[in-house]
Amino acid sequence: MSAPLSDRLSTTRQLSLASFWFGISFLWGSFLAVVLPFILLPEHPGPGNPALVAASDKNTALAVLEGLGLVLAIVVQPAAGALSDRLRTRWGRRRPLILLGAAGGVAALLLMVSAASFWWVVGAYCLLQFCMNVGQGAYQGLMPDRVGSDQRGSASGWLGVATLSGQVAGVLAGGWLAPRAALVPIAAVVLVTALITVFFNPEPPLPPATRRERPTLQRSLAEVRGYVAEFRRYPDFCWVVLSRFLAYTGLACIQRFAANYLRDTFHDYHVFGINLGGAQAATGIVFAVVILCGLLATYPAVRLSERTGRRPILVAATVVGAAGSALFLVAGSLTVVVLVAMLVGVAWGMLVSVDWAYMVDLAPRDRSGKFLGFSNVATAGSQAAAPFALGPVIDAVNRSTGTGGYKVLFAAAAIFMLAGGAVLAQVRPRVAPGSGELVLASASD
Repeated sequence: MSAPLSDRLSTTRQLSLASFWFGISFLWGSFLAVVLPFILLPEHPGPGNPALVAASDKNTALAVLEGLGLVLAIVVQPAAGALSDRLRTRWGRRRPLILLGAAGGVAALLLMVSAASFWWVVGAYCLLQFCMNVGQGAYQGLMPDRVGSDQRGSASGWLGVATLSGQVAGVLAGGWLAPRAALVPIAAVVLVTALITVFFNPEPPLPPATRRERPTLQRSLAEVRGYVAEFRRYPDFCWVVLSRFLAYTGLACIQRFAANYLRDTFHDYHVFGINLGGAQAATGIVFAVVILCGLLATYPAVRLSERTGRRPILVAATVVGAAGSALFLVAGSLTVVVLVAMLVGVAWGMLVSVDWAYMVDLAPRDRSGKFLGFSNVATAGSQAAAPFALGPVIDAVNRSTGTGGYKVLFAAAAIFMLAGGAVLAQVRPRVAPGSGELVLASASD
């Protein structure tokens, strides 16, 4: 039996709780940023490692995949979170779905190792998105179940550390291993981190569920309308989710197309005089620098958010991120790219270490699975929106200008980041209905 929510969690318990977030970040950081682009179009195609798309269509191919991922994220994760709110099993309501999702994600990654066509990758990718969104939807509810309001700042900081350290470990693994070979350690990390979170965080027993009437079409439609309408009671939460979507879309503009940008723009892969060898390794190094700078920014951002409030830190992060995105427009060498990436990394660290606590502050605790599952529409949706909207544009502009499509990309990233900061002006400190807690100005303003 787990400790009651009123008990403070030890650092070890908080680390075990954040473990699966490390695995999720390792997966998406390595797979989407480095591995997937080079599975679709390898640097050195050959037997067992064929080119699955034409070079002129590589960004459009990413748009197709990410568009499908966006649909699955929007539908599956909030539904899985809501299901976990109601689920009653002897192992708890969140943990069974976390394990099922992680196991399905591992299977999808292993299926992709031998992918022989683009549509094979599409099928395995859809399975991966479906399963990981099931697991993450339940996981989003487990965290506020276990973390009291007095530890939200520290828990958010640990989640930021798990996110960024998972990302940096993932991009390094993806940058130095052959793309298909990298799928095996990625799958192992997902499974191990899910097991750590599940087995070290048992859930308390819940009261028996009340008997529900047999579902009908009319009743089901009414529940769907009620599900959507409930968010109107929490406008501040919705504004923060929108801000997250916009800011993370700006970051995703850079993340999703970095590999192709480096491959198309630079042919000299020296950074500070060190030869990195090729585009795949250079992509891994650039992302490692971004995320390491993000890690360095995490602790100061959390501490400042406890003093000044969450909103000023998040607004500052979007301004810093926009400045970094704009500077990519004038980067003339890979060394300059790395230096500019440091600025983007600081913005990333500020965002991921503070925004989760802000959303938890503004969401009702008794329906945290539903609400924080919905918040992933911002996270996963942003990861898909940028490629879906910009991939074909980049390819079209590049066909006539060489690499001009990437200038459109970086300008769009800066605009999205600034819009994310502007939206936060709508958020006001208030009592969150159903949460039983006052969202204080010091925590939410």
